[in-house]
Amino acid sequence: MVIPPDQLSAEALEALVEEYCLRESGSMDTEDPLAACRSQVAKAVARGQLVVVHTPYNPNQVASLVPADRFDENEIPEEQQGDPAS
Repeated sequence: MVIPPDQLSAEALEALVEEYCLRESGSMDTEDPLAACRSQVAKAVARGQLVVVHTPYNPNQVASLVPADRFDENEIPEEQQGDPAS
């Protein structure tokens, strides 16, 4: 189930961004790689390129950020669909 990010608290969304960065980014050749990643991931969430997915059937993961292109348009709320031109 896709959840619009505006339905989450700022702390919950921040934790999802942090988890995504730790899981996906690895180490980069910058002094503070997580700071750069957090900014990029937050922008991707705002543009609708990453969506919040709740997986109630998975006991190890309650929610996570997933690339929007893994879903068809019917699964993502319209207000969360990014502008393809951005």
